[in-house]
Amino acid sequence: MSDVSSAPRRRRAVGAARVQWGEIGVVGRVAFAGVVLSLGVAVVLGIWIPRLVRQHLLEARAELIGTIGDEIAARGLMPIGLPASPSYERLENNIEFSLLGGETVRVKLWTADGTVVYSDDTRLVGSRFELSPAAERALSGTPTFEFSDHSEPSHEFERSSVEVMEFFAPVHGRDGVTIGVFEVEQRADALNASLSDVRRNVWLAIGTGISVLGIFMAALAVSAAQVLDRRRRQAEQLLGSLFHAQEDERRRTVGALHDDVGQPLFRLLYGLEGSRAALAPDHPAQPELERLTDLTRDIDRTLRGELRTLHRGVDEDLGLASSIEQIVDTAMAETDLMIDLEIGDVDGSSLGKAAKIALVHAAREAIINIRKHANATNAEVELGSTAHDVVVSIRDDGTGARAPEGLGLVTARERLEAIGGKLNVTSTRGRGTLFRAMVPISGDLP
Repeated sequence: MSDVSSAPRRRRAVGAARVQWGEIGVVGRVAFAGVVLSLGVAVVLGIWIPRLVRQHLLEARAELIGTIGDEIAARGLMPIGLPASPSYERLENNIEFSLLGGETVRVKLWTADGTVVYSDDTRLVGSRFELSPAAERALSGTPTFEFSDHSEPSHEFERSSVEVMEFFAPVHGRDGVTIGVFEVEQRADALNASLSDVRRNVWLAIGTGISVLGIFMAALAVSAAQVLDRRRRQAEQLLGSLFHAQEDERRRTVGALHDDVGQPLFRLLYGLEGSRAALAPDHPAQPELERLTDLTRDIDRTLRGELRTLHRGVDEDLGLASSIEQIVDTAMAETDLMIDLEIGDVDGSSLGKAAKIALVHAAREAIINIRKHANATNAEVELGSTAHDVVVSIRDDGTGARAPEGLGLVTARERLEAIGGKLNVTSTRGRGTLFRAMVPISGDLP
């Protein structure tokens, strides 16, 4: 039961969103697109900034290692001898002071031919290995870095359960020529922790900005909704006032026509019939009196039909479907027009009075136009609904000649548009006319 009762509310909510989107205008849509674009840019920045920070941190470490290597080379400690030589010991002391400890787990000094001339693990000293692509780039003068691959032969004595980064920095001699490459292996967990902090702070800043923007946009949306709601209430009040004024005028007009025209016309008809009865059947005036009597009856019949049409107002509140049925029944009773009526599953309770009035008025004007101008013999009237609108469609098989819209259709269109509805009239010569009136399910206040 709750799902069934909530369906109209969901339709009204969707309809309200669609109507509001249609009414916010170009500026509002551009602003909304700007907000969506800003959110996309924020997400891209949230991903890109941590990566950029990581790249810069790694490049800075590689350059720092290269600077340390150049300082060591400037002290004349390269080329070096065997691990037992004094120059090797001085180099070892400088490296231990400058590079070893903390996050550093291994230091190697490579020559251009792939020989390890220094390592904190002396088992590697004097060994020759194939240089990795990163080491070759460093030999060309570019500090670089990569994740450690422990499967390489130069890492045969290393077994680490943590992620390790390898930094390769060129070492220059006093003449500026690259004479070797420092390889420094460092644990990546501290770096990853720092990057996690950076990533968290970036997303926190972006999230705060998006939240502030969301609050601001929500406030604007609430304000716009209140303005729209106020406009609709005003439109309904104006339509209600117009409706009551029209009903009063209709009643006055019906009374005036009935008393000032209908009764004298009836007396005229009574007098003509009395005159015919007073004269002999073969009197020369009988044919003219008979013609005038028939003409008076036709005028009286037409007048009474128009009075019935004027007298039927929506203020009787027959309901939307019943009002449409009454319009169809009246047209079929008073004309030779055959009308096929189809009423679908329409929740009339989801519409307010002004919306019902607007739809019924549009349907009546469409039927009147068919009777007066279409030269049609058949028509189809359908009352139904879509996900967003309640729709009245009226199609005829008339001539389809498009004529300028009269005051009735203009008024019907203005009523519908005042509450967010529409009236579309499509004519095809020789194939009839289609009237389609619609109001949004939430386009009127109940």
